Amino acid sequence: MSFAHPSYLWALLGLLVPIAIHLWSKKEAKTIKIGSVQLLSESKSKQSSSIQLNEWWLLLLRIGIISLLVVLMAKPQWYSKVSNKTLTYVVEPELAQHLSFMSRFNELGESQEIRLFKNGLPPIEIEVHTIKEYEVQDYWALASEMDGLHTDSIVVFTTGLASGLKGARPETKHHINWIVIDSALSKEHPLLAYKKENQLQLYTARSASDEMKISSKLITLGNEYALNGQGDSLVVSKNGVSKSIPVFTQDPLEVSIVYSDSLTADKTYLEAALKALSVYLDREIKVETKSDIDDFTNKEADVVIWLSNKQYPKTDQKLLVWKEDTMAQSIITVGEDDNTFYLTKHINSENAVSERLTEKLLGVLDVNSEVERLLAKVDHRSVTASELETTYTPGKEKQKQLASWNVNPYLWLVLFALLLVERLVAHKRKQ
Repeated sequence: MSFAHPSYLWALLGLLVPIAIHLWSKKEAKTIKIGSVQLLSESKSKQSSSIQLNEWWLLLLRIGIISLLVVLMAKPQWYSKVSNKTLTYVVEPELAQHLSFMSRFNELGESQEIRLFKNGLPPIEIEVHTIKEYEVQDYWALASEMDGLHTDSIVVFTTGLASGLKGARPETKHHINWIVIDSALSKEHPLLAYKKENQLQLYTARSASDEMKISSKLITLGNEYALNGQGDSLVVSKNGVSKSIPVFTQDPLEVSIVYSDSLTADKTYLEAALKALSVYLDREIKVETKSDIDDFTNKEADVVIWLSNKQYPKTDQKLLVWKEDTMAQSIITVGEDDNTFYLTKHINSENAVSERLTEKLLGVLDVNSEVERLLAKVDHRSVTASELETTYTPGKEKQKQLASWNVNPYLWLVLFALLLVERLVAHKRKQ
């Protein structure tokens, strides 16, 4: 047995209180009818010498009550030995959906068990083969959680998604055998569709174990593609499987360029780069230019390009600010927050190509942000088993596996029974 708060055990010194009270208590004097002074003196001497331990049962009951109260405050836990499993299989939820895969666990011995690779590592039955929702697991966080398993060996079956590796490689007390189940076939995932005039542009992700590609195409409504009643969702039907994806209206991008005379050449290069991006993205980009001597009033712009040495405005919009930096390694760098960028060099025909000005400007515009958010959910690029390995740090001595039992409810019952008995004994004592 151990205690969660052993410091409360010092309160057992309170047992001295009932002991002291009983030691110094006196028996109630009995009335004796006497007829002489000699008998009166004898009775007095016997009464005064009655300072002694009395009423043992009442004393023991009160000591027991105080002791139980102190023990309950210390929160005891009773431990008993449990037998280890010789082998524990841990299966990722996505793999647990396939009957063909789970059939290999039909003949498990008593010393073997199978658990689900998710928070809590819950045991699962072989018959359970459908998972309603699937999320990418945090592999290394769950590997640390496996230290609590009472087993001699662990085998993990996983798809080994690269997006599941988060944080630093952990140290574990169990040696974990990782088995990556890789699919040689790539998977197509329709992500979303953009409305373009009277057409729809569908974005699709093709995910494989070694790469992720995004493609887009203009589609027409028919048997394979159908809009819902509200027009904000597209149903894609393929190979007997239907999937609903969101539909967004893609408005033109508005860019406002504020410039000074000394940076007119840079403005010209940026206008050309934005025109090239409009063709590449197949999306209209409206560019408004104005001198820095005028007040900046376009608060509807998606991006503000500030080509001036004057103080740039405080805004929640995307902001590309002229800030010359001869030590900068890139022509466009990220600022203090995600919405601020700096143009660090004057633009010319050479560095516009060598430093990929148009590509860097694309990162500032942050187009198709909806695609990026949905892409993370279908990223099926995988890693090897060696990349999943944790740092195995065995203990100096093999610790005994113990199971804890909360004995507090039973102690409360005992305490209640002692209180009843103590009241009965005290009542009988007064009679």
